Amino acid sequence: LNGEICFHLGPLDQGWWPDGLLTAPSDEAMRSEIEFLKEAGFNMIRKHVKLEPRRYYYHCDVLGIMVWQDQASATEKEGDCFKVPPWTRLQPGGQDAAWPDWARKQFLMELKEMVDTLHNSPAVVVWVPFNEAWGQHDTLEIAKWLQAYDPSRLLNIASGGN
Repeated sequence: LNGEICFHLGPLDQGWWPDGLLTAPSDEAMRSEIEFLKEAGFNMIRKHVKLEPRRYYYHCDVLGIMVWQDQASATEKEGDCFKVPPWTRLQPGGQDAAWPDWARKQFLMELKEMVDTLHNSPAVVVWVPFNEAWGQHDTLEIAKWLQAYDPSRLLNIASGGN
């Protein structure tokens, strides 16, 4: 960070609020949560499969908190159920999940929109396109695309793996 080696230490933040589910009750509450984490000794937050309002990233920047930003997990709908194509790359003979072309295009469109929305936030330092293999597909191709699209940030292509 700023030319210095910096160990990232922080929690995975799911962004749940008891009185608003995915929406913070106020700007003060959002800032207070970030301040609490900083006071607890953390210097980063991994924003888990959720995009926050831009104000959140502003507060992280002002307070000196780095953000690892997850892409919202992708699934495919089949009838009344949501399914995730199997990703078996860690198994013997494993491979990336096979996604239909329309689903891959939708995922890439949403990933690009996320990067475009947050491109000017200095708090965002790492992109995380896949969380624990949820919706993971075309891993290397997506990594290459994302590195080319935003070479200014680090990339954790798949945090974890099931």
